[in-house]
Amino acid sequence: MKKISIVIILGIIGVSCFFLFSGNEGFSLKIVNHTNKKITGLILTTPKGDIKIPKILQDEVYKLKVMPSSDGSGSIYLQYKVEEGGAQTIGINGLTNKKYHGKAEIVFKTIDESGTISVESSSSISNYNFFD
Repeated sequence: MKKISIVIILGIIGVSCFFLFSGNEGFSLKIVNHTNKKITGLILTTPKGDIKIPKILQDEVYKLKVMPSSDGSGSIYLQYKVEEGGAQTIGINGLTNKKYHGKAEIVFKTIDESGTISVESSSSISNYNFFD
């Protein structure tokens, strides 16, 4: 009876670890628009290429997952064009090694007359690759 209980407990722990760590690949990005206007023209630059973000309406949330490059080169950042012809850049993550996983949240707060957006961002990075 003790052996069966131990096997069941180890099985539950194994399945829990699988589900806990299997979905943590890449970087989960969440872009939130708290401005009073729609935001267009966002481009997410990654080591694997640029991703055009569709327009994000007022109080809308856009989520996506970005897979890092296998060689660990490059970084992830978000660009948006300002009405006066310039562009602003938000650095999201400098580590893109395939062993690192993380999440970031970019919150657009306000837009001024020139189109400049006030942004608040946060990110976290982890290394869940236990077996090399």
